[in-house]
Amino acid sequence: MERPSGDEAKEQLTDLVVSLPIPFLSLYTFSILCSEFIFVIFRIKNIDSDDLEQRSMITYWLFSLLFAVGVVENYEAGEELSCKRRHGGIPLPLGVFTVQKEGFPDALPAIRTALSHVHSRSCILQGYRLEMIVKDTHCKTSQGMKALFDLIASRPRPVAILGGQCTEVNEPIAMALKYWQIVQLSYAETHAKFASSDSHELFPTFFRIVPGSRNTNMAKCKFVNHFGWKRVGTVKQNDQPRYALPHEALTTRLEHGFGVKIVHTAGVNWEQIETVGAELDELKERDVRIVLVDVDEEMASTVLCAGYHRGMYGDNYVWILPGYHSVKWLNKTHDNCTAEEMKEAARNHFSVEFALSRRDIDTKIIGNTRAGDVWEEISKQDSNNTWRGYLYDGLWTLAIALSHSMGDNAEFSHHKMIEAIDNSSFQGLTGKVKFANNERLGLVDIMQWSEGEYIPFAMYDGAEDEFTIIESKTKGWSPPLDSTITERRREHIASLLFLAMSLLALIGIFLALLFLLINFRYRNHRFIKMSSPNLNNIIIAGSICTFASVIMLGLDTRIVSPDVFVWLCYMKTWTLCIGFTLSFGAMFSKTWRVHSIFTNIRMDRKAIKDSKLFLILGVLLFIDICVLVTWAFISPFSYTVTELPHIPEDNIVIIPEVEKCYSSHSGVFQAVLYAVKGVLMILGCFLAWETRHVNVPALNDSKYIGASVYCCVVMSVLGLSTSVILQERVNEMFSLASFFVIFSTTLTLCLVFVPKVIELARNPVGNEPRAYRRGLMKSVVAKTSQPMSPQPRSDSSGDLMNKAESENKLRRRYLHQKSTQLWDLVEKLRARGDTQFLQQEWCLSSASPSSQERETSLLLRQPSSSNNREETSLTAAGPNGKFKGHRKVWAVKRKQTLKFRIKWTG
Repeated sequence: MERPSGDEAKEQLTDLVVSLPIPFLSLYTFSILCSEFIFVIFRIKNIDSDDLEQRSMITYWLFSLLFAVGVVENYEAGEELSCKRRHGGIPLPLGVFTVQKEGFPDALPAIRTALSHVHSRSCILQGYRLEMIVKDTHCKTSQGMKALFDLIASRPRPVAILGGQCTEVNEPIAMALKYWQIVQLSYAETHAKFASSDSHELFPTFFRIVPGSRNTNMAKCKFVNHFGWKRVGTVKQNDQPRYALPHEALTTRLEHGFGVKIVHTAGVNWEQIETVGAELDELKERDVRIVLVDVDEEMASTVLCAGYHRGMYGDNYVWILPGYHSVKWLNKTHDNCTAEEMKEAARNHFSVEFALSRRDIDTKIIGNTRAGDVWEEISKQDSNNTWRGYLYDGLWTLAIALSHSMGDNAEFSHHKMIEAIDNSSFQGLTGKVKFANNERLGLVDIMQWSEGEYIPFAMYDGAEDEFTIIESKTKGWSPPLDSTITERRREHIASLLFLAMSLLALIGIFLALLFLLINFRYRNHRFIKMSSPNLNNIIIAGSICTFASVIMLGLDTRIVSPDVFVWLCYMKTWTLCIGFTLSFGAMFSKTWRVHSIFTNIRMDRKAIKDSKLFLILGVLLFIDICVLVTWAFISPFSYTVTELPHIPEDNIVIIPEVEKCYSSHSGVFQAVLYAVKGVLMILGCFLAWETRHVNVPALNDSKYIGASVYCCVVMSVLGLSTSVILQERVNEMFSLASFFVIFSTTLTLCLVFVPKVIELARNPVGNEPRAYRRGLMKSVVAKTSQPMSPQPRSDSSGDLMNKAESENKLRRRYLHQKSTQLWDLVEKLRARGDTQFLQQEWCLSSASPSSQERETSLLLRQPSSSNNREETSLTAAGPNGKFKGHRKVWAVKRKQTLKFRIKWTG
């Protein structure tokens, strides 16, 4: 663009000033003053005869700048819109459809106010005047179509129609008007059918100034997205297309536009009102916390009441309902809920509805008027009219579109009218007026119900696509989670507990090694040698294995990798199983030998050597190894993580996870091992009970072995039970299982080896064989002197006497039998030449029977006259009395012998 000369600038400026409205003349005066000020301040040098020309140019450019700013500012306010000066007042008929009956607001006051502002506060439609042709449709289709045909038949035909409040009236009229290309602008139609995919084809000339479902759906999506909710549930009313159609569009937009998962959509209707509870149960079962509802007012109260009875209310739930611009439905009583229950169910719910007016009331709107003043003016006429703001903006929209559609020759173009509405953009009372696909892009309010009233919470501007949270209104409420957070928590053994148990196990291993050293060091000591030191070593080896299994039981993937963890599964199973078999099997075999010696002494005169006990132990180990190897090949271990029962905590559900060694057929092999160990423990308890009176520390440690067997059985049963019961509680299971293993193993070691350590300390050389043999004989006597089982009492003295005589005879026979066995042993010792043992006093006194004993033996051979049973005759075989050097001693101590035997038998 070339810079104009001084004369050209002067001429252009003069033409511009002449054509200006009066308000802009002040700009010209201000420009002149500014140009003079500039000349004074900067003192332009070399000013010659062209001073005036330079001043004119500066004034021209300065005024042009100020004029452009003024035009832009007034355009944004809607003041300067294609203003064309025309003389006269050509009437432009405008059809207005209203409903003049009770329950419907009167639309005419707001329309008249807007019409007055169009003619008095703007320069649009100069030379024209809008004339309203009001028709009452009675909200009926027939009346609406009659009103339409009356308008079409009138001359001149209306250029546009403002109104249509009822859908049943708007739909047929909008479908008919496309054939006359007459624009209809509704101020109250919000039905979603006018925003469907085929609406532009069905209703090409239908517009609505009120924001529809497109705006409210976008506001809901922005609201959900703002708080980061990714899981929502919805409730729609199937029998109401007004709510069902926008609901489908809402769910589609949420899923594809915002990545929100629709967990479940509950369909409700009045014909199946009893299913509302079941639908909400489904939402609750799927852990839905954010619920978007599209139902009418009455159904909304029913849904909230059903939600209350299912606990779907409070701070953990968010209900987003449609806006009804009314609170009457909240104050109505419900059949299933009291007023207090409804109040609690509705607390903090949200309502999404189109805004009645803009919130920035100080903004200059169309007509160069403050928005707050206009709102106050039309509210004074009818404050209960919900549509008053949209009536005002609707008339302005038609007026501006008409100004653009009128040609130079006062020719009206319907196509220009439609195009002008589509391109409308001005600041109105209800926000910026802008259309897209015949749909108003307007303001949407998100209100929160708190303390008996709706409080503004957020706002969505469809024209600018902006979502704003009103921060001052959000205090006291925090957004809940869209679902229960699932927190997977890996359950590991507490480090302190693991260290403590590992330390105890290491102490146990050290103690076992100490006993092993002592057992090896003093293996030739008489006391140690007679207690089978080789078997004692086996007990120690098994104890070390069980102690080691405790340490391996506490290792997990925090310390080792999953692959190593699988090997640990095998190692701890093998060490515990084989360790138990070694320890308990060795004690079992020693107990069996004691039982064999002291319960059937004449069965086998040969001594039971350790090799036979090792054979028994080998059989037990072979069974274990066969089962374990078969287990490893058929059902190998694998690393798995098992979920434990969930732990709900407010909005968080903790899912404990436990690392386990998984084997598909582990139950079968565990049952086999438990059966084998169970049978072994039962037999061990039986043998320990049978040898409970044996007290021969030198020959064997049967009493302590029996106590160890009892301890192992009890601890094994308790440990197995607690491991099964507490397998979901890692720390408790590990602590109890480790305690039972460590306690039973340590007690077994102490019972077996501590007496030996004490004996070694008391008798390091092991030169007291007399005490060892005395213990042997006492054990035999104790076994033979067990009292007979008590017999039930009888009232007859004769029966008591018979029983006493029979029992006396049996005891005498038993005494004689044992005496004979003792004599045989003494004869055996004499034959072997053990003179040291035979020189003891009790042995000398019992070597030859007295004459009284011989007579008693002969008497016992005769059958009793009082008992008809046949008795087996016993022969009192004894020594031949030819013991050199001792006959005189036998004769002297006959009486002492008899007294000793009576005392000996009890």
